[in-house]
Amino acid sequence: MTPRTAPFVDALAGLAVLVHKGTLTVRDTLGVGMLERGGELERLRVLHREAERGRTELLDLARESFVTPFDRGDIHQLTVALAEVLTHLERAVDGGIRQRIDDPPEGTAKLIDALIQMAELTAQTLPKLHVLADVASYPVEMRRLGVRADQARRELLTDALSRRADPLGALRVTLVIEELTAAIHDLERVATVVEGIVVKES
Repeated sequence: MTPRTAPFVDALAGLAVLVHKGTLTVRDTLGVGMLERGGELERLRVLHREAERGRTELLDLARESFVTPFDRGDIHQLTVALAEVLTHLERAVDGGIRQRIDDPPEGTAKLIDALIQMAELTAQTLPKLHVLADVASYPVEMRRLGVRADQARRELLTDALSRRADPLGALRVTLVIEELTAAIHDLERVATVVEGIVVKES
């Protein structure tokens, strides 16, 4: 990496690692009691604070640098989207605790697994952002994972909303699912921005 590229790529890669850790933390909340979930929520809050610090430092770097390796708008979008993933993950776990969802519906693990795979792929890809040929296939793979995630989401919502005997419970579950979905959409946005960088820099 060139001296002007390294700080940006390293910072974005660091944010992606925090996001991956966050998705693993969400997975660890499945099948555990409320007390254990409280501990995982605190872990997510720590990751979220780290991501917000990284976001501020990266945007300051972009603002103060005379030359940036990529379009400043693209750097801003990548930074914000990565940080927002952790915002939604924290809200999902916090919502599950506040809504007292004791047993996540069947299929939640499938949605979270797709989310983890998207975060893991992102964490593996962003360190290679200085060699655009190495990241060209990333958006395609993310779209494939996004289709899987969307299918899992639709199945979960169908299952939740079919419980006519407990409409309030269905609403509570839906709110949590939508936060996880928002995290997935932010990761998809990262892939779209990377795709745009590849096209513009080709």
